[in-house]
Amino acid sequence: MNDIAALKAELGSQAKNLDIQVFESVGSTSQWLAEHPPRKACLVWARQQTRGRGRMGRTWHSPPGGVYFSVGWPLESEAPVVGSLPLLVGLSVAEPLRTHHGVPVQLKWPNDLVVNGAKLGGILVEKQRSVLVVGVGINAAAADVQTADLGRPATGLQDIGGPVVNAALVGQLACGVLDSLTTDTAVVRASLPARWAVLDALAGHTVAVDTGGPHPVCGRVLGITPQGLLRLTTAQGERHINAGECRLQSSPEPAE
Repeated sequence: MNDIAALKAELGSQAKNLDIQVFESVGSTSQWLAEHPPRKACLVWARQQTRGRGRMGRTWHSPPGGVYFSVGWPLESEAPVVGSLPLLVGLSVAEPLRTHHGVPVQLKWPNDLVVNGAKLGGILVEKQRSVLVVGVGINAAAADVQTADLGRPATGLQDIGGPVVNAALVGQLACGVLDSLTTDTAVVRASLPARWAVLDALAGHTVAVDTGGPHPVCGRVLGITPQGLLRLTTAQGERHINAGECRLQSSPEPAE
């Protein structure tokens, strides 16, 4: 079975009306979609990226052995991206990795996949003109990404005995991403805090959140809202943060 057939087998009904592009190597799957805006939903998978990137323009070193794919979704209007979508996508990737492949992955708000505090991968959701682009990257091995990830602890599928990266795995994860794009309803968002709590790597920790202001917002993590905002209890009371970079300050407090 070739790669496209294997992808379609995992995607099931999601493969209908879906364009699929597979590359041995590409600069960036998300950039490819930006340069070739799709007229219908499109999945782009590459075994290697030579110019992968993460949030804030950071380099994402992407050698063979990792998971690198993006989904392009044409937008019918210029409506902004729903704030909870990156979190829903994160859940759609993390949940099958845990359930079907035994990967002890957790989620670090807003878009990181982590194992024992080390970054395994990330989610990047962007608007490129009239196309919503959802990028998913999962590291091959820590040795490949440590210097490219600004010195933060990293890990990879090979380090934790994770699944072999093949078309079946990519199709399984991409199916969840497509489900997130087609089922982002009020009911789904209402269940988001409870689903997130199961995998929340920051729950109970004190964090400093860089939001772009002169000083970080510091507080203990309470969870998230249905809209995907981070809930913090601070010296001034509860605050909700819609975007920022979290830095861990302490271990979680014991439950009362």
